[in-house]
Amino acid sequence: MKTLLLKSFGLKKTFEAEVTAALMIQSNALIPIKLAVRLCGISRQEIRRRIACGTFPKAKILSSHKKAKRKAFYLKDIHEWIKSPHTYRQSDQNE
Repeated sequence: MKTLLLKSFGLKKTFEAEVTAALMIQSNALIPIKLAVRLCGISRQEIRRRIACGTFPKAKILSSHKKAKRKAFYLKDIHEWIKSPHTYRQSDQNE
């Protein structure tokens, strides 16, 4: 049904991806650092440096085991950073 609907309106598959991304941003989904690296085009090390400097969104700690902490970023925060990476400053609201 969905494929038929897309074909009948001549919509591309990228539209479906854009809608999914918009819904994820609107719902403020959490994404892992691996995806943040791909979206932002910078390395994990650079993300960590920028978090320490306050120029990249802080990750939310999901679990805190002794050996590894599981963290994720709010997609809305990453989207804000992507819109203006040179002027972005962390806010303390997500702590």
